[in-house]
Amino acid sequence: LKELKADEKSVSTAEIYEAVKRIVPDKCDDSDVYIYKGKKRQTSEPRWKKDVRSALVKLKRSGLAEGDGKGRWRLVKPS
Repeated sequence: LKELKADEKSVSTAEIYEAVKRIVPDKCDDSDVYIYKGKKRQTSEPRWKKDVRSALVKLKRSGLAEGDGKGRWRLVKPS
């Protein structure tokens, strides 16, 4: 998030994915797929994207980031 200057503005999850892929491309294996099995349908996506979202949630829970619920994130300045 610092790389994207998310302390100055909110950034989209898609922008975060692009930055992660640029910074650590060896950790972004699109062939390693995670499959969600929902009640009505099954969805799949690269596992590293799920890991990025999990990291964002951890930052949110620790008070270091905020999500707007619409896929945009920003860093929170410590008080």
